[in-house]
Amino acid sequence: MNTPKVMPVVQPDNAASRPHHPYLPKVDVDVAGGGSLLLMISPVKTGKCLAFFTLVETTNGNKYIKDVKVGDEVLSDKGYVKVTEKFNQGKKKCFTITLENNNEIILTEEHKLHTLEGMKQMKDCDDDMIITKTGMSKIKRKEFFGELDCYDITVDSEDHRFFANNISVSNSTIISNLFLNEDFYGQEFFDDVKIISNTIKNDVTSRFLNKAFEVYDFYSDEIIEGIVENQKSFEKKDQPQIAVVLDDCLGSIKRESKINHLASRYRHFNIKMLIISSQKFTGSVSPIIRANATDVIIGSPFPNQKELERIAEEYGDLFNGPKNWLKLYRKATPNKYDFCYMDLQSNPPLMYSCFNKVVATGGHALDDEDGEDDEDINLEDNSEI
Repeated sequence: MNTPKVMPVVQPDNAASRPHHPYLPKVDVDVAGGGSLLLMISPVKTGKCLAFFTLVETTNGNKYIKDVKVGDEVLSDKGYVKVTEKFNQGKKKCFTITLENNNEIILTEEHKLHTLEGMKQMKDCDDDMIITKTGMSKIKRKEFFGELDCYDITVDSEDHRFFANNISVSNSTIISNLFLNEDFYGQEFFDDVKIISNTIKNDVTSRFLNKAFEVYDFYSDEIIEGIVENQKSFEKKDQPQIAVVLDDCLGSIKRESKINHLASRYRHFNIKMLIISSQKFTGSVSPIIRANATDVIIGSPFPNQKELERIAEEYGDLFNGPKNWLKLYRKATPNKYDFCYMDLQSNPPLMYSCFNKVVATGGHALDDEDGEDDEDINLEDNSEI
């Protein structure tokens, strides 16, 4: 059986004192017993977007991003990389970025640009130096353009970058972002990251997680026991500060499985971050996991309205009832591939749109300009969102 081995502890440089994104699940690496259980439900991808007429250089010449196909090879700052996914994101509000070298690109404010300081969302870039195909260039101006049909692609590259209109940009997925992106936790935040995923060995978009961390392509109680025993082999003060990820494994896990027990005791073993992702909520996520989740992410578009209603019933009391929760969920996910993130550790609990914007404190929406009333939400509507 492939179980974890006792590994020497190598403390990350300044991990305990290094700040990370302010809206991420709390990981108190300098506090005994601190940590988070992040539950992720439904497909959760990022929805960064580029205007449909953005030019991408491929091995077969320049193409508009709307015409790029899975399997095409596109140019990045590290050579040509293969396209593994393509998304039609629909109409989105876009902005024009013009650089001093006259390179220009139209994109959403959440899309990331490759700067000298790393990958940054466009809305956070002001006087930054941007990496382009011909060298570095400073932003000259940003202007609102209007609504456009937008697309994005995923590329088989460790840093997820490619050139668009000769400007280096990025795509990403949430789990990869959390553990590979220095703007989030990065590879040095935890002493060790262990990932259990049935598909990680054959999912090309996860292969850099596979390369960076200890991974298992199946779930077994022996793996969980091995992780716990490894932690217990150290004195409390010397226990590694680790993260454990179960990616879409719950469908094959029995109710009495060890992960359900670990969900209520992970902090005892210095597991600072326990992430459990599942395509389904009902019948897959045990009551123990639901009760101990400190943070919850609900993806969109949600494929099953009845499932979404059950989630609303589960967490609605924290946000003034199920109907109000659905109202807030829609505020948090106005665009395709947005996600609703709930921080249940805060008092009152907080709801975010992605990791970017606070939507509500408790049941109070911070921006209620659309005037949508609770009775507008039909819990009996079985149509897709």
